[in-house]
Amino acid sequence: MNPRPVIPRIAGVMVPLFSIRTRADAGIGDIASLHAMADLAAAMGHRGILLLPLDETGPGEASPYSALSLFAIDPIYIGLDGIAGVAPEAAARVRRALEHVALSDHAAIRGARLELLEAAFRHFAAHGDERAAVDAFAARNREWLDDYALFRALKDRFNFAAWEQWPEEGLRRREPGALDRARSELAEPIAKYVYWQFLAHRQWAELRAHARARGVLLGGDLAFSPGRDSAEVWARQALFDLERTVGAPPDGFNPQGQRWGLPMPRWERIRADRFALLRERTRHACALYDFIRVDHVVGLYRTFSFGLAPQADGSFSPAAEPDQRVQGEAVLGAILEEAGATIVIAEDLGVIPPFVRISLSALEVPGYKVMRWEKVGEGTAVEAFASPADYPELSLATTGTHDTDTLAQWWDEAPADERARMLRLLGLAAAPARGAEIAFGEVRDAILAALYAAPSRLVIIPIQDLFGWRERINLPGTVGPANWSWRLPLAIEDLIRDPALAARLAQLRRMAVRAGR
Repeated sequence: MNPRPVIPRIAGVMVPLFSIRTRADAGIGDIASLHAMADLAAAMGHRGILLLPLDETGPGEASPYSALSLFAIDPIYIGLDGIAGVAPEAAARVRRALEHVALSDHAAIRGARLELLEAAFRHFAAHGDERAAVDAFAARNREWLDDYALFRALKDRFNFAAWEQWPEEGLRRREPGALDRARSELAEPIAKYVYWQFLAHRQWAELRAHARARGVLLGGDLAFSPGRDSAEVWARQALFDLERTVGAPPDGFNPQGQRWGLPMPRWERIRADRFALLRERTRHACALYDFIRVDHVVGLYRTFSFGLAPQADGSFSPAAEPDQRVQGEAVLGAILEEAGATIVIAEDLGVIPPFVRISLSALEVPGYKVMRWEKVGEGTAVEAFASPADYPELSLATTGTHDTDTLAQWWDEAPADERARMLRLLGLAAAPARGAEIAFGEVRDAILAALYAAPSRLVIIPIQDLFGWRERINLPGTVGPANWSWRLPLAIEDLIRDPALAARLAQLRRMAVRAGR
């Protein structure tokens, strides 16, 4: 295996694309708004942005981790300005209509934005000015785009029924004659979905150039698995066991475990195929990002799954630890081989057997250090938070993730003894009573300073924790409008102009620079 790329010592910010807010957006953060986000990150001395998956989701599904495709950028993220066929007054009308629509109302936002993209496609079909560029894009991305565009056109034809419920068995089973007929009959909607992906990827290339010019690296998530009702599972059914669903084993928080609804990978077939799908996904991610985060990395070593019956027990595959390490290193080896010079980091949170972190270290893949979870002497009278000064250089240090409560929430709700331990670590508890007198802002900045000073090459902080905002992104194990619907409390343009927040940006920049980031 080639030597791993040198990881720069940087501070960065974690923010979902949908959470970004600018004056020019329409109901949701889009690719155009990421230009402003890159400027904001650079202004506060943070040289990285970590995003959640950009993958397209279906009606009623807000989680980017249960997608219709692991390759396609959700068309809802296409910026509306500068597209041939989209009149400026039409874009302004959509912005006004969505100005006060909550992000949880995905149907309204998607419908209004896609109406403009429909107009853009009609213009393209009528004039064809970009035909050569679109054809070149389609040829470069044929390994995923052909199946995706046909899948989406068929989803529309069958009123978004799951592919397993499509009325034509030949299409469910991908019989060549049935696929050929569908491609002929659905040529126009197929062309539309290809065109939309062309627009999304062209805008992304422009964004990447903008971020590079400001010294900002873009990071993205390599989700663990495609959704059951996805183009990839439909196209490669033999690689998935549809009689089992991936999840998490029982623990103190979820006594019954967690069922994620994702199809169980047939690892023996995937390996026999030389991890072709995973290699394709990695190459695609590397074309979008400067660093990629491998989601649920422990699942690559040992995947926990349940039978479909509600009370079915779960089990690990492989079952034995030696086999688990062999599998995980083979899977990660394929990812690293395709990643080349792109930085790969591992989300190694949750119940992680010790051998997994030993393996990641041997592969030179940094894992996570969430400060509030890193402890020494846990469960004993001398329990304490581990000092970030002792974190390994090969790590990503942070205050939390998209699945945790925010730092402010954690501090508000932490037991008194846990607060006291954190204050002792930070040197803020000189007097026994001082803990009650310390403002959260002082604790927050002491935590950030400790993380920025850590040996960890990467420090990526959720944007809420940089400013002390309390709203979280997702509460695992729950479904509801509060999940995946948080947005910045104000537009980036207004954030920069607000005197108090502008002072905060300058303070964050000083903290990052002082720590050599």
